[in-house]
Amino acid sequence: IALSAVGFSFGVGGLLGAIAGFWGGRLEQIIMRLCDMVMSFPLFVLAMGIVAALGNSVFNIILATAIVNLPFYVRVARTEVNVRREAGFIEAARLSGNSDWRILLHHLIPNALPPMMVQASLNMGWAILNAAGLSFIGLGVSPPQAEWGILVAEGATYIISGEWWVALFPGAVLMLAVFTFNLLGDGLRDLIDPRRRT
Repeated sequence: IALSAVGFSFGVGGLLGAIAGFWGGRLEQIIMRLCDMVMSFPLFVLAMGIVAALGNSVFNIILATAIVNLPFYVRVARTEVNVRREAGFIEAARLSGNSDWRILLHHLIPNALPPMMVQASLNMGWAILNAAGLSFIGLGVSPPQAEWGILVAEGATYIISGEWWVALFPGAVLMLAVFTFNLLGDGLRDLIDPRRRT
């Protein structure tokens, strides 16, 4: 669920942000106001609303998680493209007869990928938590499908009777997965940013 949601929001959000940053104008205003509208809601509550409205299938959970992650990639890609669209190598590509789409796809988007990869690794942890949270409150995937949120929710009913480990181990693995992706994002940021290299 998390990989699909992050992959979808990475691709669509990156393309929309690159288009907004490259051409600007009214198109940029529309895209950025839509992103502001999505970000004005608490993200988990918005994901809950989307899944509750569409139904709790795996596809709808992926869609809800992707929609709430979309503005992050749009903003990063827009900023990176906006900074570089007047650079010397872009002017050289334009003078060589390259079309706007070719410049965007072959020169600008590849330069925007490193910070977007950092954002993706950080969003992976949040997407895992989002899917687990939806499953924990009953809006995620349905049993007998295995999902960490369902396992924690089912294990929570056994805590009173003393079987605490039923909820502990899925919760610990969930925590470890999120922690790992956060560390990966932190390491990628240090690797990409030359000022932070030691």
